[in-house]
Amino acid sequence: MKQSRLDGVPLPADNDRQPPLAEASLHLALKLRLTSVVLGCSTSKELCARFAASNRATLFVPQNAYKWLSGKAMPRASSVYEDWARVLGGMLAAPFLASSSFDEFQDALSAHFAVPETVLTELRAEAGLPAAPVQAAGAAPSARRSGQQPGGHWLEGAYLAISPAWSRVQAGRLIVGQVTVHADSMRQLQINYSENLFNRQVLMSGQLLSDGRAAQSALTCSYTHRLFFLALNVPTPPANLIGGVLSGAAVHDPDARATASRILLLRAPASRAADLVARTGYIAAEGGQVENELAILGYRDDAERAVLGSGIVDFLGSSSSASLCEASHKDLGPLELMLDRLAPDEALQTLPSWH
Repeated sequence: MKQSRLDGVPLPADNDRQPPLAEASLHLALKLRLTSVVLGCSTSKELCARFAASNRATLFVPQNAYKWLSGKAMPRASSVYEDWARVLGGMLAAPFLASSSFDEFQDALSAHFAVPETVLTELRAEAGLPAAPVQAAGAAPSARRSGQQPGGHWLEGAYLAISPAWSRVQAGRLIVGQVTVHADSMRQLQINYSENLFNRQVLMSGQLLSDGRAAQSALTCSYTHRLFFLALNVPTPPANLIGGVLSGAAVHDPDARATASRILLLRAPASRAADLVARTGYIAAEGGQVENELAILGYRDDAERAVLGSGIVDFLGSSSSASLCEASHKDLGPLELMLDRLAPDEALQTLPSWH
């Protein structure tokens, strides 16, 4: 039977290389299931959502996904494999995804993602393959040996950060900051976040850890040495918008209130990244102000951009008293005093001596 690549160029016959149709369907199903695992998708619907995020017109819809994931059929359109390549961040080509065996796919995927050993053993057994060689104690999958983190390759870049202002002086406004995510020499993700506070650029930096679905960082402030904790939801490629929560204590807050708020990162095209420092500072919590920032970043001018600006303000909740979550000394003081009065004597006896 004559074979051809996705681009229509004939391939030489190689009966030893190409598995029969039933085996190819099985390998496709297992490759998709492994894709779902490394992307952190617990259901086929979640995997479909990843494909839809990369291409709204994707053919990877629930009714087709059921057939492909169960090994009952294979995609007939090359666009499915192109969407698949985008979902994986572009590190594997569509023709390879279409023609590779499960063994080949597993090796290629493991070079970019951390693949759980137990899942791999189970899928290899279903494919009729021998168990993967047992690694020596302390050894790690190839993705971990290289330091690459799941989802890390598409998080890298420059972003404009927008969050509610923590300062009481700027209450009800938004603060615009700059974020960069990059891989260091060990291929570990690093994140830098800077704000313009009273005409001083204050930098916070730390390692960004990602499992493909969430990313967290403990940021150290270069000015106060306080820690700020950042928890982000990892989006699908191209990761133009990343949302999450930032917590800590405001740099210039004399009460050092424990505070948390939502934060959004808007990707900046490479050509605009150098201009981000000039954008940092406070702006009014108005849709038009945010839309202006989107325009400067180069996002297209149409009616939807204005809606997006207002949507970002609503998401951040800056005009609401609930935009910040705080724990102030003033609120804690009365409770602390009452608890001290009610504390059992043993609790007082365990305190260190101050003499």
